[in-house]
Amino acid sequence: MKNPNGYGSVIYLGKGRRKPYAVRITDGFRKNKKGAYVQKFKYLEYFEKSKDAYVYLAEYNAGVKVKEHVSLSNQPTFAEIYELWVEYKQHLKKAPGASTIRNYGIAFKHMAELHDLKFVNIRLQDLQTCVNKYSEKSESTVSMIRCVLFGMYDYAMKYEIVEKDYSKLVDYQYTANQDSLHSSFSEEEIKKLWANQDKEYIDIVLMLIYTGMRASEICGILTENIHLDEHYLIGGIKTDAGKNRIIPIHDSILPFFKKHYCKDNKYFLINSVGNRYQYAALNSKPWKTAMISMGMEHTLHDTRHTCASLMKEYGVDDYYRKLILGHSIQDFTDRVYTSTTIERLVAEINKISVPR
Repeated sequence: MKNPNGYGSVIYLGKGRRKPYAVRITDGFRKNKKGAYVQKFKYLEYFEKSKDAYVYLAEYNAGVKVKEHVSLSNQPTFAEIYELWVEYKQHLKKAPGASTIRNYGIAFKHMAELHDLKFVNIRLQDLQTCVNKYSEKSESTVSMIRCVLFGMYDYAMKYEIVEKDYSKLVDYQYTANQDSLHSSFSEEEIKKLWANQDKEYIDIVLMLIYTGMRASEICGILTENIHLDEHYLIGGIKTDAGKNRIIPIHDSILPFFKKHYCKDNKYFLINSVGNRYQYAALNSKPWKTAMISMGMEHTLHDTRHTCASLMKEYGVDDYYRKLILGHSIQDFTDRVYTSTTIERLVAEINKISVPR
């Protein structure tokens, strides 16, 4: 039986195709070379069996919402889905911070072999092969790859770009590296740092130890947020509790802050050419230079771990310890600092004794 005008049709495309039956509808008219008007067709979907194609066409004409076919050439690549997902994340009310976005980018680069593949064509084995290359890496590296894949597939599923989430089926294996566990500086090591405080970059190590700041936090401190007379600064990243917090300056490291302070610089800590330090740059030269000169083996984050340990050792009030480190405190959600609070923070951090 002939279908009514405008109903659409099912056509057979011939042998050699996995899905040889196509559902198509009229999509306007065009002029051929002879000047006559002929139909233009829009292909909605493809099927292995003709009966499935006819069911689809009937549902389409009945007003049932059906998924239309998208030409493979118009399908987004892995890289394009990543860009769309990151843009989506950045427009959320609780958008990820700049450091998180950077970490997304690092994980994305690890998956370079997937970048140009059409997202709908990626299968479990493609993802598994890619992730397996990093099974010798740390948990944090593999976890960030997993985080990005989970996010991208959540986005693709939400907008019906794919129908199956392969990211949840991948085995994410990593290597536990005992050497990467945080290790506090010992009292003898801290004594050695103070004895060599005039050596290059040692002052940066001590500033990190006695403030508890993350390395990425000290890199981002604006000069205008340094208050030398009142012995505090405003800084912090990561969490709501950690952002824009008051960080007291221990008396012993105040001279180091005065040494690096220059009101004409936008950022407090700058490199030899006048630019702000990025985390990777701080870690690659100043930190490694200091550790080699002292014969020590520590990560940048060990300074924050050391500060937390010192505050416990010297009886810093737990409430103010959390404020200094930027840990969440339920009864301090309004983030209002009074002059009394700032004075108390300075007093608390100064409880830590400096070994000589």
